[in-house]
Amino acid sequence: MNRCTNCGKEKLAPGEQPVTRDVGERTFEGLVQGWSCTSCGERYYEAVDLGSFEEAAAKWLAEHGVRTPEELKFMRKAVGIRAADLATWLDVSPETISHWETGKHAPDVVTRSTIASIVLDTLRGESATLDRLRAQGKPEGTRKVRLGRDAA
Repeated sequence: MNRCTNCGKEKLAPGEQPVTRDVGERTFEGLVQGWSCTSCGERYYEAVDLGSFEEAAAKWLAEHGVRTPEELKFMRKAVGIRAADLATWLDVSPETISHWETGKHAPDVVTRSTIASIVLDTLRGESATLDRLRAQGKPEGTRKVRLGRDAA
C-alpha cells in the first residue's frame, strides 16, 4: 500500500496499529500490523493480522460466554462458519439461526455452549463437536456392540 485512500497522500508509515472492535456489549482492543497515514492519521490493517485478531476475539467469547445476539453472530462469522451450515449441524432451520442472531429469539445455554465448542474446534482445526453432532443426528443402527479387549 503506498497511497492513503482518505487524503490521497503517499505518506504511509508501516508498523503495529491499534485496532478496536465493538461486539455487542464488549469492546476488544489490540495491535495488528498495518500502516498509518502521516498526513491525516487514517489507519490500514494487514488482512491476515486483522483476521487473527477477530479469531482471538471469537475464542475469548467462546471461552467466556456469549451475552448478546451480536456476539453470537460475530463469533460464527469470525471463524468462517456459514449460518446454513450451523443450522444443519444443530438440526434447526436457517431462520432459527437468523432469529438468534437478530435477537428475535434466544438460544438456550446448551445451544450456546455447543456453538462455542464448534467455534473452538474450528480454531484448533478439529471436528470433535461436529462428529458428535453428526452421530446424534444419525445414530448407529447396530444392536449388538462388542466392547473391551475382544473389540476390534
